[in-house]
Amino acid sequence: MGHELGARCLHCDHTFTVQHGGGFFFHLLRCERCGKTRSVGFDELGELHLHYVKGLPSPYCMASADHDRFVQEHLPLEPITEDDYHRGVEEFAGRCCCGARFTFDAPPRCPKCRSTRLGEGDGPLILYD
Repeated sequence: MGHELGARCLHCDHTFTVQHGGGFFFHLLRCERCGKTRSVGFDELGELHLHYVKGLPSPYCMASADHDRFVQEHLPLEPITEDDYHRGVEEFAGRCCCGARFTFDAPPRCPKCRSTRLGEGDGPLILYD
């Protein structure tokens, strides 16, 4: 499950919100240069996601447990590793409008100055799917 929280840039003092993590049915990737996010739904990934689910020791999450068990037990797919899956998702996500790649591990950045030096800001923690 993903979450959103308030942040404050330690470089320029700008306050904003930062999202971390995907949800039950999507991944949230971040641009490695500017910090913009891109949501990629499992349905958009098609067979790539199914190959990943096939190799998991259990369902991806409780919300998709019945679907995932069906894939694991009945579909004749070759499983792929998490590393291969992440490379495939990042390739699918493409490039940001700034020209950089969207990745799973890019740090959040201040939308004003692009600094990665962030502290806690005002605002509640929000959990989302």
